[in-house]
Amino acid sequence: MNICVRALGCVLGALCVCLTACGAIPFIGNAAPTPARQVSFDGAVTLSAKAGEAIAGTGIIYQGKAPDGRAILSIDGLQALKSTADSVNWSGALVLFSLIDLKLRVVSYDENAIALAGTIHIVVQDPNPTAGNPSANPIASFVVPATFTVSRNATLPGSTVSYLGAKSGGAEFANLDQFPFRERFDSVVWQGHLRDRIALRMDLRVLDFNDDRVILGGTANIIFEQ
Repeated sequence: MNICVRALGCVLGALCVCLTACGAIPFIGNAAPTPARQVSFDGAVTLSAKAGEAIAGTGIIYQGKAPDGRAILSIDGLQALKSTADSVNWSGALVLFSLIDLKLRVVSYDENAIALAGTIHIVVQDPNPTAGNPSANPIASFVVPATFTVSRNATLPGSTVSYLGAKSGGAEFANLDQFPFRERFDSVVWQGHLRDRIALRMDLRVLDFNDDRVILGGTANIIFEQ
């Protein structure tokens, strides 16, 4: 079963999130990894599911309307009756060393489908970024807004790209492509894997830079693979 999840920021703007169904598995490792051993992403999302289907990658299944008019949800096997604006939360792992935390509210529903909106928090434990191409058939992918301030000689989080400082040709990067320089508002694109079965594509632009740091903003697409 396939679900398309559209990520919309009510204030921040519209983003798209595409998901396909998978079985949830436990988060492996310490319950609270130290910041140096994890990378995280946050964004606003809207999710929809048809009656009888699950929100992809989660234990939330929409089962239609109850006789009293409320929405019937199964959340990790437990039935929950929800009205418009009620909370629907879920946490779990899509693949090993990952954690997804959804905090949602019921937006609308009828006999055929339900729509929910809220926030998503994604954690990837012990990342080891390597450049490459993501899988063409992911379990799920999430697009969230991303902004980074990278100091000179530091690495862009979740990537192999480093900032080398301001030069006559513009902001200079290492491990980006053959041409290392970018001016303000030029694109910085990187894709690869954070670890096995977790890919990442960042579509960023140079918002500002000087010799000490560069500010990048755009989107991060976190892709969970089969």
